[in-house]
Amino acid sequence: MSCYITGCGAALPDRIVTNEEIARRLGIAPDFIEANSGIRERRWVTSEQATSDLAVEAALNALEDAGLSAEQIDYLIGCTLSPDYQVPGIAPIVQRKLAGVRSVPAVDLRVGCAAILYSLQIARGLIESGAAGCCVCFGAEAQSKGLALDPSSADLSMLFGDGAGAIVVRGEARTPLNNHNPTLRMDDVIIKSDGRFAEDLIVRAPGTANGKAWLDRQHLKSNLHRGSMNGRTVILQAVRRLADVAIEITVRNGVSLDQVDLIIPHQANMNLLRSLGKQLALPPERIVTNIDRLGNTSGASAFLALWQAWREKRFLPGARALILAFGAGFTWGAALCTVPVEKTIDSE
Repeated sequence: MSCYITGCGAALPDRIVTNEEIARRLGIAPDFIEANSGIRERRWVTSEQATSDLAVEAALNALEDAGLSAEQIDYLIGCTLSPDYQVPGIAPIVQRKLAGVRSVPAVDLRVGCAAILYSLQIARGLIESGAAGCCVCFGAEAQSKGLALDPSSADLSMLFGDGAGAIVVRGEARTPLNNHNPTLRMDDVIIKSDGRFAEDLIVRAPGTANGKAWLDRQHLKSNLHRGSMNGRTVILQAVRRLADVAIEITVRNGVSLDQVDLIIPHQANMNLLRSLGKQLALPPERIVTNIDRLGNTSGASAFLALWQAWREKRFLPGARALILAFGAGFTWGAALCTVPVEKTIDSE
């Protein structure tokens, strides 16, 4: 049984935050941020906005794009590292806010920037097994509310933006097909993890590995509730793992990278994207990028890159797309998709 992405949506906060706005507080120059990350600006939520608000907007946009209503959702898969609350997860909250959703399963995944791939693998399994006919997967982040805007956290705080992306995954293609509302057939998904690097990209608190309390004053004083990263390890491992899995999935499906029309990577850092392109000998125009305008949106990142390509009408009949993502854990993977070439409205 085939599996298809038939709708794509996004939500971005209105507030645009430039490098100039945050550089002084971080103790660095605006040019340093762009030179080391490729980021010129990012979006941040207001104090009144929660991550679930972005997720709901993105999900509704994806459903509208797919020509469906909330009542037709069979399964909701939510991905975030910045949930509304510690408990419950974000997916049930989004389900509540999506008026008309039935009492369907609503689950959370915490796999960082690899969110889109893990959610696609699960949605594909649910659909191919007959357990669901329509899954909505979303990645949403409001990381700005957890950033320390001081020099001690400059290497991380300069990177992150807020936003959400969502996709509709179904067991049948959009009917009829047309170039303005594309369908992507999921040909293959590979997901992997390596827990040996789990502490190289981490937020330690709250957590039960922190002594007698999962969060106390000393944890806050030591900034254990803030993110920390071994940047060199992350970028080296990300480039290596993503290049390897890109080759693995194309070889497994009997195609070459030259036959892939679009590379849709999560947007961690422009230097990482350039290194990946060089490693795979890919021209820049085939790699979808928005890191310069949106920053690193973590679990929403690859969803938003996919939405960008979708909105720009880059999915032509017969085109192949390769989604690549690498996140905390370490988790990573790839998804190979093809635009079906059946008769379209435009050709009738």
